[in-house]
Amino acid sequence: MKAFAIERRQIAGIVAALAADELSWRFKRHVDFLTLASWTEETPLGAGGLALNAKERAACAARAERYFGMASDALDADSAAVVDDWAGRVEAALDSSFLEMSFTAAGRDSLAEACRHPADEVFCDAAAAANLLYGRRRLISLIAPHSLMGFVVTVLTPNLQRISSVDARSMAPEALAASLAFGDVVVATPTLWRYVIGEGVKAPDNAMGVCFGEEMTAELAAEMRKAGFGAVRELYGSTETGLIAWRDSPGEPFILFDHWRREGTALARRSPSGGERILTPMDSLLWENDRTFRLGGRRDGAVQVGAVNVFPDRIAQTLRAHPLVEDCRIGVSRQPGGVNRLIAHIKLNPEAAPSEQTARAIDGWCRAELRPQERPRIYSFEESLDTDGEPVRA
Repeated sequence: MKAFAIERRQIAGIVAALAADELSWRFKRHVDFLTLASWTEETPLGAGGLALNAKERAACAARAERYFGMASDALDADSAAVVDDWAGRVEAALDSSFLEMSFTAAGRDSLAEACRHPADEVFCDAAAAANLLYGRRRLISLIAPHSLMGFVVTVLTPNLQRISSVDARSMAPEALAASLAFGDVVVATPTLWRYVIGEGVKAPDNAMGVCFGEEMTAELAAEMRKAGFGAVRELYGSTETGLIAWRDSPGEPFILFDHWRREGTALARRSPSGGERILTPMDSLLWENDRTFRLGGRRDGAVQVGAVNVFPDRIAQTLRAHPLVEDCRIGVSRQPGGVNRLIAHIKLNPEAAPSEQTARAIDGWCRAELRPQERPRIYSFEESLDTDGEPVRA
């Protein structure tokens, strides 16, 4: 689709982020935030850069091919030397055909759990976001560009508006504050917003803050406004559905974008091609009328940690594979400011004794087997766990 105009540097950023996600999920190689943010078009795929071996090259190339709806082996995994080599091939493919995209929610398998979307519907989401953010002079992003919401809001939206976009993920708070200008819109998850505001970043006049990925709290929105962000806008959507709704205050209900309508407990999405399909949102929606709703609980049992969906049952299953663990349940503790923290309630095997050494051994296992957002922050050893998963103390 010619309406999709994506700069080559933006494609390179997406390819790099996809590679980091694939390395983390499939190969248990976790790339820290600042390292990922430093990967550019000229970053080597081998030594001195992503350090991909042959198997990792193939998996990362295939992930990018699926993402952009390209043919298998289109990226030529073996011969590419730097990220830009793959970005160039993607750019050429998009010029000739761009009909479908494949997005994977964080913490899920890109092969088994990817969500395919027609490209015209992705563009429709970007047009809706662009209308909502109309009048901004520049977009500054603190999030990775490869998620569906990240791609729509931080890549396509500024391109449609013909405004510049800045990847600020590697900026220190002082540098971010110094770079902010009149008319900017800054995009971050609520977790990142807490960090930014906590570091004392202040906004100039007519700056907007946008968030998605987690529910915004009233306390955080108030702190953002005190810091100078006169407008605070929250977007709602998911990898499975696309961009659904928006609101200006945590105290208000979400408002559906025009290409959606209520269909019982589900939603009907109208495609630019004229068709319509019924989708089930990932949260229960508490309707106030046919156009506005508030969020209920998750339908799939996921919990958001740092704007990433994690699944307590899957984490518990991983911990049960540790040789010292007989059974495990994962609890969630909501901290001040709306931050979720995972607690592992563990029943040890009879030969294991609860101790700091035992906890360290299990934590080491978690660091090797789980993504950073999936790792419990507290280990609680219990004598037994009841059938509902709650600890029972003698």
